[in-house]
Formats: sequence, structure tokens, C-alpha cells
Amino acid sequence: MATASVGTCLSGAWNLFSKNVVTHVVATFLVAVVVGISAGLLVGPMLVGYMRMIAKEHNGEPVQIGDVFRGFDDFVPAFVAGLISTLVLTLGFFLCVIPGLLILALPTVALYLVAQGEKDGVAAFNQAWSIVTKNLGSAFVCAFVLGIVGSLGSLLCGVGVLLTAPLSMIGSYYMARQLVGDEPVRIELL
Repeated sequence: MATASVGTCLSGAWNLFSKNVVTHVVATFLVAVVVGISAGLLVGPMLVGYMRMIAKEHNGEPVQIGDVFRGFDDFVPAFVAGLISTLVLTLGFFLCVIPGLLILALPTVALYLVAQGEKDGVAAFNQAWSIVTKNLGSAFVCAFVLGIVGSLGSLLCGVGVLLTAPLSMIGSYYMARQLVGDEPVRIELL
């Protein structure tokens, strides 16, 4: 059974972020703006694009800001996987919060599967559901800690979010990668 390690997620996030700070800050800002303008409807394609950008960088390939829009190449599966998993997560929060917290990693894993080539949004959701429910403990802990990291920046009058949000998003990529059971994450220490 695959598990997610908070330490691996955070060290992997810091490793990529510290090598390319401006690109990740701008990419995260673009994701937030497009998702906000679209009332959340484009969260799937935008996060798939950002995950593809992270994967390129993880593999040593050069990245550009425009890579964040590569999720639109698979718009329908990204949109469907994002919509279904977000609706299920929202329903979980309506059911006394705890069910929502337990499946917090669901949208990230579903969108990671689309970013890795799944062409069916419903299949990506079903796979993500199976993966997350089989790994509830580690998925919950990792997603919860990454959520806290992402929101810590708001304590500094919101400015710190420019640094903590990209770390959280990159860490979420590494969480999904571990939960799916892709090759072990190799981290280079600074």
C-alpha cells in the first residue's frame, strides 16, 4: 500500500520552489486568478497544468510560465475530475466536517491522474477515491499539513501566501505522486 510522507512532500516542494521561485510564484498567482475569475470552474484544468509543469521541472526539463495552461490540452477530463472530486469533498464537509477532512487529498489525486495521462475524468475520480480511501491516514495527515503550510502566509497580512501557496501546491503534487505509487520521489538536498 502506498503512503504519503509529509517530510518527503515538504522537502520535495522546497527543493523545486527554491530553484525557481519567480516561476512558481507567478504560476500560483495565475492559477488563483483564473480559478477566481471562473468561480472555481477551471480549477481542474489549471491544477492539471500546474502539475504538468511541476512534473517537467522534477524531471529536469526547463519550464515556462505558460506551462501552467497545459491542463487545457485535456480540458474535459480535467474539468470532470476536478468538478466531481470537489463536489464530493464539499459534501464531505457538509457532513459534519470530519468526512471532508478525511478525503481532503481526493481532488489532488484525481487531477494528478489526469495530469499523468488519464483521459477519463470519471475514471480518474474513481481511481482517486480508491487510492485515498485505502490510505486515509497518510493522505489526511499530508493534505492537512500542506493545507496549514499553504495558509500560514495569510498570517503576514496575506503577503506570505505568495511563498506558502506554491510550496503547498508543489507538496500536493508530491503527495499525489506517492499515494498513486509512482516511482519513489528522489530528493536532492540543498
